[in-house]
Amino acid sequence: MTAANQQPELFTVAPDDPNVEWLVRMLAGMDWMTAAEILQHAKHSVNDSNKRWLRAMAAASKGRVAGGQRGYKLVEEMMVEEYNHWRNWMKSQADYMTARILEADKVFYRRQKVRSGNGILTTD
Repeated sequence: MTAANQQPELFTVAPDDPNVEWLVRMLAGMDWMTAAEILQHAKHSVNDSNKRWLRAMAAASKGRVAGGQRGYKLVEEMMVEEYNHWRNWMKSQADYMTARILEADKVFYRRQKVRSGNGILTTD
């Protein structure tokens, strides 16, 4: 980490982490499972730290594990309607975040002139 304003990732999970495979095996044949259900089944404490750990594993699963409001489920076991609902929800979240960034950009960049240097916006 080189910049003062960067935050380290609390949980970085590699796709080949054995815990990713554990999560995939845990979800095999199951309907949606909440983080609490997964953690309780694995005899882990249900706390924010362990929930973040589950999110990191789902993100590292290379698209195999869907996570959202309903919990976690294997993508390959979803019905078409279920997948489309999850996909649309994720896309909606991404669109909302992009809209927030664009609004913040308008506020930030109107306060000072900026120039582009090597593809990076910098102040004069």
